[in-house]
Amino acid sequence: MPKMSKKKIIAITGSMGSGKSMVSSMLKENFPVLDVDQVNRQLIEKGNKGYRQLVKEMKIPLDEKKNIDKSAFAQCMFTDKAYKQKVESILHPLIVESMQEWIEQQENTLVFVEVPLLFESHMEDLFDEIWCVVCDEEVALQRLETKRHITRENAKARLACQYSPVIKMQQSDVVLYNNGTLEQLREQVKLHLERSLA
Repeated sequence: MPKMSKKKIIAITGSMGSGKSMVSSMLKENFPVLDVDQVNRQLIEKGNKGYRQLVKEMKIPLDEKKNIDKSAFAQCMFTDKAYKQKVESILHPLIVESMQEWIEQQENTLVFVEVPLLFESHMEDLFDEIWCVVCDEEVALQRLETKRHITRENAKARLACQYSPVIKMQQSDVVLYNNGTLEQLREQVKLHLERSLA
């Protein structure tokens, strides 16, 4: 896929619980950051473009108010590979379109996009650089249990569905290690920002 803009566009990725959102929060202090998960959530809200296409082309679980039943929908995505692929084939072009529109609206020449499943969705060629946030699996599991209230078994199953951190690290330009403190993470972000702006 062609690059989206003349601006410098950096993707932030990493496995669940690695600390992508921590990095995004730090960057938001001075730079525009788009959360692709938020774009996805907006697309599938009742009446929006993603919702309309999904309901038209697929069997989508809806609640009594005709909103997508997010719990049932997530279960379908998690257990049925063909279903997941069909949903992604509908939503991913819309996500890229929304990203492009957002990037063009930004005045800053350096922008960031948080894309949790960057490599899994084959979007890596859209970006000038890829920053990958990593941590030990045990650290990730503890974060998911305490901060997102996901059971250890569920968290392990979800992590198993994603590319391994090793593969993500090998395909990234920058690796941010997040086993330590927020301040240690901030120092790494600051270092790589200075290089990107040089």
